[in-house]
Amino acid sequence: MDQFQQAAKFVSGEQKKLLTDTQTIIKCLSQDHIHDYSFLVSPMAKAYEGYLKDFFLKIGIIDQEAYESDRFRVGKTLNPSLRYKRFSIFQKLIDLHPEGEALAEILWSAWKLGRNEIFHYFPNNLKQLTFVEAQERIDMILTAITKSGQFINQYFTDFKS
Repeated sequence: MDQFQQAAKFVSGEQKKLLTDTQTIIKCLSQDHIHDYSFLVSPMAKAYEGYLKDFFLKIGIIDQEAYESDRFRVGKTLNPSLRYKRFSIFQKLIDLHPEGEALAEILWSAWKLGRNEIFHYFPNNLKQLTFVEAQERIDMILTAITKSGQFINQYFTDFKS
């Protein structure tokens, strides 16, 4: 089973469509005509953000109001540099379970490398990706989704969908 199929077990219907879009784009692209393949990661990053909100709600570290809010920022709350802030998801994962810190690190790395570094503009460091690098970022996101889905299944059987 490939990583897309593994991750698809843990995401919602709309998020699955974004995973499928990513697979379709990868299959259609020629690898030799584009300077920056960062755009390949875009549908995965969107699916990942939606998935993380679902995941946080399922395990009870955000409430329905935060889930539906257009002010809730996944990256800000998942950032380990802000772990001692009141609303830190990173810290809540650590406090939730002994395996929470390792998972928080995986989720943060996928967020930072699979979204922030790609979709933010940094002068003198545009983070232009080759086709292979884009696929690596996609794989990182798929791994984060799969690991967190397995975390629910292994440690929080009451939260299974």
